[in-house]
Amino acid sequence: MKEISILGIKVNDITKSETVDLINKFAEEKDKSHLIVTLGTEMVMAAREDNDIKELINGAEAVCADGVGIVLASKIKKQQIREKAAGVEILEETVRQSAETGKKIFFLGSKPGIAEKAAEKLREKYPGCNIAGTFHGYFKDDEEAKAEIRKASPDIIFIALGFPRQEKWYREYGKELGIPVGIGVGGSFDVISGNIERAPSWMRKLCLEWLFRLIKEPARWKRMLALPKFAIAVIMSK
Repeated sequence: MKEISILGIKVNDITKSETVDLINKFAEEKDKSHLIVTLGTEMVMAAREDNDIKELINGAEAVCADGVGIVLASKIKKQQIREKAAGVEILEETVRQSAETGKKIFFLGSKPGIAEKAAEKLREKYPGCNIAGTFHGYFKDDEEAKAEIRKASPDIIFIALGFPRQEKWYREYGKELGIPVGIGVGGSFDVISGNIERAPSWMRKLCLEWLFRLIKEPARWKRMLALPKFAIAVIMSK
């Protein structure tokens, strides 16, 4: 995989379909644990301030660009990433293919009932898909979640505990639980379950998904400040 650096943070030039292929390939390697990071601009800025987060991302087996800001930054650096690889789309395609691959998938995270509802909707949409289990992200003791995951014995786990907790959780427990692949997917369960509305396709094509989220969730405005800071940092680094 081609790898570039944006403000010192690793990102791979990997498409959505290539990421799904990689997930299925990693899922065959039962004796290993592979972390896949879906990278956004806020994560890059956080990593610049926290060396542990930087090492977590740079040490991942694959990092895909889950944010148009990452793709645009790669163009500015003249090391173009071919496309945005959104975590929610990677998740859905992996689930769709699981009907054929037989790979067992687990959803961990979000508020109680959300991951379960997301799984129900995907089972309706993709009959035969292999979602082996779900568990919410409001557990007080890691052993609660680990017990549920052991029952399901998944090959792939999608984790929605928020960055960087979701990535750290997999790094700490993925190998212990025998899960070959872990992917952090933020708010993807909320989107798939219908709890949060995703920006319409025309806004996504115009790179305005951030604006849609800000309109829907005005309280995010402080987090959105990372976007202009990221842009300035990229331009200055060039």
